[in-house]
Amino acid sequence: MKKFLVSALAAAALFGTANAADFEVSETSKVAFSVKHLKLMTVDGSFGKFSGKISYDAGKLSALEGSVDVASVNTQNGKRDDHLRANDIFDAAKYATMTFKMSEFKDGKIIGTLNVKGKDHQVALDAKISENAGKPVIAATGVVKRSELGLVWENSLKDSAASDEVTINLELSAK
Repeated sequence: MKKFLVSALAAAALFGTANAADFEVSETSKVAFSVKHLKLMTVDGSFGKFSGKISYDAGKLSALEGSVDVASVNTQNGKRDDHLRANDIFDAAKYATMTFKMSEFKDGKIIGTLNVKGKDHQVALDAKISENAGKPVIAATGVVKRSELGLVWENSLKDSAASDEVTINLELSAK
């Protein structure tokens, strides 16, 4: 009887994994951020080039991973965008992509590893998952610290020009 239960549990686990559907992240999705500038106003930005994969079944998110082309940063200000791409911030010439890989989805949080400038950082994003025609739609947000990600620069204003806290905003739809 014990062998039967173990076999049944193993089969159920395999069956559940086999039923998860894999999706690509749609190009209509949004990978964005916001940060306070000079402690007075909020600057919104986004990345125009990104890709990702989602594994999802019956309301359950089992995998999420993605890659962002750092050079595609857009804050609606060309000079600022050029500075963000420069070697003292994102260093887009050396580190062309940022990546994320989910390790778990638990209690409404996507927990995973964000790789920025070749270094891994653990992050947790509050997430809501819904469906559109059976495909997952993920809205996730969280706060990270620039200083912990290595996104700092030396200038006369130092880091008072932009807040250390950066809000990540993801709106991901599957195709």
